[in-house]
Amino acid sequence: MLSGGIPAGDSLLVAGSSGTGKSLLATQFIAAGIRAGEPGMVAVFEERPEDYTERAGGFGLDLKTYVQDGSLHMIYLRPLDLSVEETMQEILDAIEKTGAKRLVIDSLAGFELALAPGFRTDFRESLYRMIFALTGRGITVLSTLEMEEFLNELLFTNYSISFLADDIIRLRYVEIEGQLRKIMTVVKMRGGAHSKDIREYEITSEGIVINSNRHTDYQGLITGIPVRLNRPGQKEKPARAPKAKSQG
Repeated sequence: MLSGGIPAGDSLLVAGSSGTGKSLLATQFIAAGIRAGEPGMVAVFEERPEDYTERAGGFGLDLKTYVQDGSLHMIYLRPLDLSVEETMQEILDAIEKTGAKRLVIDSLAGFELALAPGFRTDFRESLYRMIFALTGRGITVLSTLEMEEFLNELLFTNYSISFLADDIIRLRYVEIEGQLRKIMTVVKMRGGAHSKDIREYEITSEGIVINSNRHTDYQGLITGIPVRLNRPGQKEKPARAPKAKSQG
């Protein structure tokens, strides 16, 4: 779907509601890099590193070993009186020390809350400077963004920060045949072409698995309430509209 992968030095935004697998996708990104010889770093704001690595272990990703052998460095920033510049410097110092080539920021909402209140008003501008500084050094940055989502609405981002991402992957819930399923689509890739497909995926014991099923018999998938395309001469029918809006 990414036409070969994420270009080195890009900033990738993975946006979706709770439970869609944003952190898992980020973890797989870091683990794949380490296996390819690229040290990684994860900056977490909403859970302790040991909890993060423990959860990854449930999907067959042994982050603990990577931390122990030095190929993965984790930064845990709790709500403190920090500026984005101070946070950036801590991340840059750790990158210099570890030689990390990939960085995960999980999540941007947690990052904002970790800042002192006086710095939050300039969050977007400061974040842009930080991302620009990191990608300018050839670091590939994957950031996660949690967003509220209703089955009859498509809200792209609550933070209006898509401008800082070279590439964007959108994860969301969709109702098909009375089941709540998950779909993903590549919204943009600044550096080149990408798949226009909307793919269903599953979260399994081995991580995120993208299905080959493209659901070409539906339209409006990205709205959350698709309409099945019937044979010529038949009327279109909703895939089963919910009675009330539901958050992911």
